[in-house]
Amino acid sequence: MNKRLAQLFKFGFVGALNTIIDLCIFTLLSWGGVGAILAQIISYSCGVLNSYALNNNWTFREQKEQHAGAKLARFIIINLVALAVSSLIIHLLYDRATWGLTASKLTATAASMIVNYIGSRFWVFRSIPKDRSESV
Repeated sequence: MNKRLAQLFKFGFVGALNTIIDLCIFTLLSWGGVGAILAQIISYSCGVLNSYALNNNWTFREQKEQHAGAKLARFIIINLVALAVSSLIIHLLYDRATWGLTASKLTATAASMIVNYIGSRFWVFRSIPKDRSESV
């Protein structure tokens, strides 16, 4: 199998697992009376923890030569962007357009997966030299 195709498959598998974690926690929190946006932040954060561990150690493991701190910082930034996008979509669809909560959440999840893959593939887990002088 092509290396990039295998990587995309792994990312999709990790994303599906993250989505299950996210949806289960979101549903439990929503049933417990937690507001949609707070439930989104908490459930998304749980999926993010799983995502970093699996994507770092499995999906993009061949790109480990970069500084762990820089990679983690970029991972946090891209996930904050994805969280903002998904929260905005939930707000617009659920609170404003009065879509159902499940449809709003699934749409938001799809959008955040796109943001996350693009950011992870081309920015978070890309190979960079540990010392910038090595690339000169």
